Amino acid sequence: MAGVAGLLERCRRLASSDPQSLAAVELRAAIRANVSNSDPHEALGAARKAAELARSAGRPALEAASLTMRARMERVLNEGDSRATLDRALALDVAAEADGIANSPQYLAARHAIFDDRLAEARSRLTVLLAVAEQHGQEEDLVDIWRSLAEVEVRSGACAKALAWAGKALDASVAAGLSLGPACYTTALAQSTGGSFAAALRYAAYGERAAREEGDVLHRNRNLWMAGAVRLHTGDINGAVTAFALLDRTEDSRRPADPSVFRWQPDAIEALVAAGELTSAQNMILTFPATARQDSATGAGWTRARALLLDRAGETDRAVELLPAAAEVFRRDGLPLEEARTHLARGRIQRAHRRQAAARTAFQDARDLYLLARAQPMLATVQEHLDRLDGQGRSRSREEGRAGLTDSEARLADLVSRGATNQQAAQQMYISVKTVESMLSRIYRKLRVRSRTQLLAALLAHTG
Repeated sequence: MAGVAGLLERCRRLASSDPQSLAAVELRAAIRANVSNSDPHEALGAARKAAELARSAGRPALEAASLTMRARMERVLNEGDSRATLDRALALDVAAEADGIANSPQYLAARHAIFDDRLAEARSRLTVLLAVAEQHGQEEDLVDIWRSLAEVEVRSGACAKALAWAGKALDASVAAGLSLGPACYTTALAQSTGGSFAAALRYAAYGERAAREEGDVLHRNRNLWMAGAVRLHTGDINGAVTAFALLDRTEDSRRPADPSVFRWQPDAIEALVAAGELTSAQNMILTFPATARQDSATGAGWTRARALLLDRAGETDRAVELLPAAAEVFRRDGLPLEEARTHLARGRIQRAHRRQAAARTAFQDARDLYLLARAQPMLATVQEHLDRLDGQGRSRSREEGRAGLTDSEARLADLVSRGATNQQAAQQMYISVKTVESMLSRIYRKLRVRSRTQLLAALLAHTG
């Protein structure tokens, strides 16, 4: 789609006297503007033309597909009545497989349910469409549905299921020679919650490169989001800020008015706060759209980011007061990973201000949720915070049997002493290489050693 601008103009001229053909051309122009140009305004204009032309030509299937594209762009831009437009498309009662399931109003209804965190409805709609795709659809349809199911399970906190759906989508994309940008994004998302941060970064990097080479701006941005989010979680703050800066420049004035469609901004704010770039973080906070409700999951994500900014600005008590309400919104909407992340943010703030008991309670709340969700990477992160708290409150004499190491440090020391590289240890512990390096430095200081060989000797001496 990226290189067909001239061809589309030629087709417009050739089809100028035929409403049906011209509607089909305008629909393709709308898809191109959205995916390749990242220009939702242009896409909306073309979709509106396509819908009117298809209606005048008496082609309900083409009209339904065009109205679906129009509703998609109205939702992105918060312009017009997206719900009413989608209802018009659904009322035409065209079979979902008529023009590709991904182009159908039935599929967009499922996507909107995901955006609104109506996850039970989204799962139900997608399950129906999956049966249709298995009987009538093409490989692209199956991939899109599997990817959407993975997103639903990530939001629901069913990490193992999300990994399974994402794996099916990626395998099918490779086998069918489809664009890998979308499937890599979904796989990175699933890996960041239920697999490993290292794998998530690999998939996000590959997906960003594939999407960039194919002119797919939409999925280039989504893979950049994943790269920034994972780097934020692993403590690579500079890397996170760089990824989000690239993403911000790409979107620029074309930023969607509806943040529930693309949820990267709160992550970017958190990265900017961690980097000490408070003015930039504040400027991004000000972009929060007036149409978004504070008591929605989208609004709660922005509230969490704002709390972190307030803490760094010296308003710690106010920051701490905001977080329980945000956590309650996530709990109400059945979003356990977001709820856990909010508890984790509260624990970090409390720990930074030496409020050890409050920090421990917050970290334990987060750990319990991550444990139920089998969210291994974040579970390892929160456990590391608990280990640090325990290490601060434990005397050296009580640690002599374990060489003065926390549980995480002892595990890392064991892995390294048995020959694991920093990269291998990071993957097995679901933490970043930089975290491994930092922990290894602490282990060396505690044991007064300078090499891996000396580390092995010290561990043998303590166990002996």
